[in-house]
Amino acid sequence: MNTLKNTLFALTIATAALSAAHAADYGQLVGNSYSDRVINLDAGTKYVNVTNGETVQFVQQGKSFTWHVDTYPNVTEVDLKKIAPAGFDAGAIEVYVASNPLYRG
Repeated sequence: MNTLKNTLFALTIATAALSAAHAADYGQLVGNSYSDRVINLDAGTKYVNVTNGETVQFVQQGKSFTWHVDTYPNVTEVDLKKIAPAGFDAGAIEVYVASNPLYRG
């Protein structure tokens, strides 16, 4: 029985680590004190547009989080669920990431 509990615990930790690693592929969570702009989400929101390098605050039903977008050049969209913190209902919203002209070499 303890082996099963240990295995389940290890799988839970591994899943959390993978989720964090994937979110890091798209940027990072930052404090709510600064953002380039605020994006208000509602039940009808299907997608939002952001620019790589932009810091945006996502707000929905009184909850919010701020994300600094920092994706690989070939990443042009991400499911909001992948970056939203626990407790934030991201629904089925896609985040479309435009390239930033300042990042071009």
